[in-house]
Amino acid sequence: MKKIYLNELSRRLSINESALRYYDSKNLFPKMKRDENNYRFVYEEDILYINTIICLKKTGMSLENISHYLELIEKGLESVEERQDIIINQEKIVLEKIKDLENQLEFIQQKKIYYKEMLMKK
Repeated sequence: MKKIYLNELSRRLSINESALRYYDSKNLFPKMKRDENNYRFVYEEDILYINTIICLKKTGMSLENISHYLELIEKGLESVEERQDIIINQEKIVLEKIKDLENQLEFIQQKKIYYKEMLMKK
């Protein structure tokens, strides 16, 4: 099994090492281990698990809710319905964020046109 140290994990997941250390300190990475020099690492096959955590955080899910979600994963099939509910709810949150960003983008694009027209009148 190949060990993936924090710096490489950070590069692969496009997240800074300090964030990974913080999440680890909050016990979100139960698969994170330490070597004989106390350096953090995970095994290659655990990256998908960690990527799930990072993805949920990027969607705006709280660390508390992520922790709960991870506990449900450990319960196995008995928690599938609740996990599905969590994901459906998070999807709604993300779709609302996308809608907000689209509105903001439209505003910026209108301002770009406005300023371009203003400059052409100069």
